[in-house]
Amino acid sequence: MILSENHPAEKSFKYRCLLKVFLYITAIVLTTNSDLFAQLHIVPQPVSAVQQKGSFSVKDGATIAVNAESQIVGSYLQQYLKDTYQLNVKVKKYDQIPQNAAIQLVSKATDTVKGAYTMLVSTKSIIITGSGPGLFYGVQSLIQLLPGTISKSLAVPACQVADEPRFQWRGLSIDVSRHFFTVDEVKKYIDMMAHYKLDILHWHLTDDEGWRIQIDKYPLLTEVGAKIAYYAKQGKFRKLDNLNDDGRDGFYTKDDIRSVVKYAQDRFITILPEIEMPGHSEAAIFAYPELGCKDSTGAAHRVRMLDPSEYTFTFYENVLTEVMQLFPNQYIHIGGDEAEVTDWLKSPTAVALMKREHFTEPGQVQSYFIKRIEKFLNTNGKKLIGWDEILKGGLAPSATVMSWEGEEGGIIAAKMHHKVIMTPLPQMYFDAPQANAITEPIGWNDPVSWQMVYNYEPQSKQLTPDEAKYILGAQANIWVEKIGTYKHLEYMIYPRLLGVAELTWTPKAEKDIKRFEQSMYANYRLFNLWDLNARIPNADGLKDVITNKNNYSQTITYPLNDAQVRYTFTGKTDTNAVLNSFPLLLRSTFKDSLPIRLYITRPPAKPITQIATIKHVNVPQPLTNTPDLQPGLAYFAYRTTYNNYPTLDTAKNFVTGAWQVGDFIKPFPGQFNTWVKLNGYLKIDTEGDYLITSDFENSPLVLLGNLVIINSNENKYVEPQETILHLQKGIYPIGGYYLADATNSEQTLISIKTTDGKPLETSYLFH
Repeated sequence: MILSENHPAEKSFKYRCLLKVFLYITAIVLTTNSDLFAQLHIVPQPVSAVQQKGSFSVKDGATIAVNAESQIVGSYLQQYLKDTYQLNVKVKKYDQIPQNAAIQLVSKATDTVKGAYTMLVSTKSIIITGSGPGLFYGVQSLIQLLPGTISKSLAVPACQVADEPRFQWRGLSIDVSRHFFTVDEVKKYIDMMAHYKLDILHWHLTDDEGWRIQIDKYPLLTEVGAKIAYYAKQGKFRKLDNLNDDGRDGFYTKDDIRSVVKYAQDRFITILPEIEMPGHSEAAIFAYPELGCKDSTGAAHRVRMLDPSEYTFTFYENVLTEVMQLFPNQYIHIGGDEAEVTDWLKSPTAVALMKREHFTEPGQVQSYFIKRIEKFLNTNGKKLIGWDEILKGGLAPSATVMSWEGEEGGIIAAKMHHKVIMTPLPQMYFDAPQANAITEPIGWNDPVSWQMVYNYEPQSKQLTPDEAKYILGAQANIWVEKIGTYKHLEYMIYPRLLGVAELTWTPKAEKDIKRFEQSMYANYRLFNLWDLNARIPNADGLKDVITNKNNYSQTITYPLNDAQVRYTFTGKTDTNAVLNSFPLLLRSTFKDSLPIRLYITRPPAKPITQIATIKHVNVPQPLTNTPDLQPGLAYFAYRTTYNNYPTLDTAKNFVTGAWQVGDFIKPFPGQFNTWVKLNGYLKIDTEGDYLITSDFENSPLVLLGNLVIINSNENKYVEPQETILHLQKGIYPIGGYYLADATNSEQTLISIKTTDGKPLETSYLFH
């Protein structure tokens, strides 16, 4: 295990090690089951968890024993059991909780990190111990151990759990500007976050499409700016062309805000408000045109950019004063992203500012803008967070950076010893579809699967241990231009959010995607109880296949019970096709290609569609003249700024070598693209059927002669592909290229096995 010694989440490492030893010994004594974690199915995975024999039954009329500090958590558990299971239990407060009480919530300070807890479940009692948030997180682990059916007696498996979070920033955003969500919907959003121990809700309250927070000093912000959809329908505002409908108007009163903040506090969630500036400000400018960037004629030049005038600064200082009174947390998010700073070159105010401050480019005006706002926030006891564009022109002295344009901005900020929250595209963007975009609701960007989310690591290897401590954690973001209803929002968030929960909580060395997958599937019983519209999983076994065979046969399985499937070989969905249960045997002959479409239902969830194509190809004959062979494929690795593969003539910086199976080619350091080209031969010693795959998250292009056998840029989770070829004994030309990055430099480029899964016993790639 590699640890950052100065990171707060690692302070109690010795304690955890000792506790693990204790729990391991206990496990040997009390159980013989070797798959302990898999039985408990707690997400995020605890630091230590051991299942024991037997169970404890939470029954109607039971008493939860609490002390003064744990009473709020006890009341939460009482209400949860009533709302979810119609189970009526009592909460009784004690100065000193009796040791023989059946359910004990013991609040006491710990010497570990914030959020630590222990949970001991025996056949006689449940005892959860921790500080305020830790005690609440222990209750969430207990909730995940409860059954998925309503009963007057709920069996909880006996176990010992000791746990604490890796990071203190475990976040999720909600965008209420593009489509407004009600107070009750926001509260349900908070409830679901709480179940998975997330602790930061980033509330995106203003943007071009709507201003959603009441500001007493400027009532037009909500009287006009919160009704953009209404005014657009009247022809008084530009068409909201990014939206897939007419939008949803609305705003939160100050009492609404206070209610949501209190609701979140009771669940140990901090709300981070975002007030966008200087870009993404069209709704505010529509309400108060004086804010808008002016050109030299005095006419409105753009409606998205704020003019850097004293009027604007006074306006936003007044706005932030009212915002700060509503949100007790230490941070205020001011946006700062996608500002069209070149608009300021036509603004007399901005041009005069540049001349006065001796600025040479408009990015410096943005830095000036952010620094002025930061100084105002700091004076009022608050800290500023902004998107990574606030790095441009010079970073404000104490600003925290939220890195969304990939990781580079966060890495730069951490090296400057600024605090960072990692929220990068693509892994942390949940407005992207979860599977093949053809089959999913419309969304931004390329698909992002739950596996991609889970595999993300917030502390980049480019950071030293001292620099890595500035990474506060990670956050998933979602923008709702294309998401018009709350049920659609839930569909986009879940189950991917469980991956964020685990990557921000569980020690890096303890992560296990196979174990997580089983725990994630186990949580679908709770999704049903919570009426949560989580996207159901894809079936296993369906892949795009390239083959020179004329018969297709594959058994398709499903990870959840009670799912059924219809299928066609026409490429079209037929909801009247024969209904089948899993496992499903697909079998067909074909000459050219075989389009397969599955239509999977598992009520009450929304059905999903899954597609694949089986493509028939003709394989080139092996070479008749055998060249002199050297082990491995020859490679050229080019350092370029090109997004597409460069030719040798245009690539001036490159290295060459021989790539062997198991080798990893590292990308060039810095802000460059590293293109890798490979050439050589595939040597087949025995005629037979062979399975050819790549483990790259985004596939390379691989050719056998001129035949494409692995398509480039296919996501291995979203569009899995494999090639099954009958090859004669002999030597075949093989080659291809790919864009090397930090992820695929640690993944297997190409794997060739027999179709029964056995690796080839001898070397098979040469040049």
